[in-house]
Amino acid sequence: MKHEVKIIEPTELWYLQNNINKETNKLHHPTKSIPFVQQVEIHLENSGVVIQKGSLHRCIGQLTYGVYKTDNRLRDIWVSLKTDTEFNAPVYKGIGKVYLEPRQKGNFLHYTSIDIVEKEQWEFDDGVFQFCSDNVVLGAKRLKYKQMLGSNDGRWRLAITPLGGQKATVVASTAAPAKVISLNRGEILIADYDMVKGYTNGIHEDYRKLGHFGRGGGEGYVWIYEGEGKLLVTENEGMGLG
Repeated sequence: MKHEVKIIEPTELWYLQNNINKETNKLHHPTKSIPFVQQVEIHLENSGVVIQKGSLHRCIGQLTYGVYKTDNRLRDIWVSLKTDTEFNAPVYKGIGKVYLEPRQKGNFLHYTSIDIVEKEQWEFDDGVFQFCSDNVVLGAKRLKYKQMLGSNDGRWRLAITPLGGQKATVVASTAAPAKVISLNRGEILIADYDMVKGYTNGIHEDYRKLGHFGRGGGEGYVWIYEGEGKLLVTENEGMGLG
């Protein structure tokens, strides 16, 4: 499973009808917004993909359609009730292309592909998961009370792990550019905003006050990550850099 994120611009006719010179005003016009859209294109080569329910725009190829299932149907229903992943999430398998719903300019996302190795589990913030290979088990991770206070994820987060002996791929989306970093044993990450959008088992997350009674630098409540594993982080979120 591979994917491309494409930016699609208006047709030649649109430029003519709106009296805009495409060569000089392709990206910006002083008085009129040019309606670019962003669309994800997933390429399948004898593979499968699980996508969010309702996110399909179109597909083409030698493909079969199904729904995500494990050997524990009650767990599947539980995951759909407690996270943003829908019950009966669509699965497409075979050879071809799957296109997701386009996003209008102003609502573009940054997509990050993450490989998940055997016995590794990723836990993602609500709304971060977009699609993944079909060789996974989806679960739900309950948040502690302090974690709920510092996030908008409710009481549960989505947890993804590959099937035994396999490597899976998941694609996450964030409003700001994201990357995967490693945290080694003995290291600590402290952030004064919701910088971490996902992390692996082995990482301990806490949301607590830095110091008490005026001591500790005056930062108030911060996110703290310790342990050993990987994290999906957005370092420049809130900087207005797009």
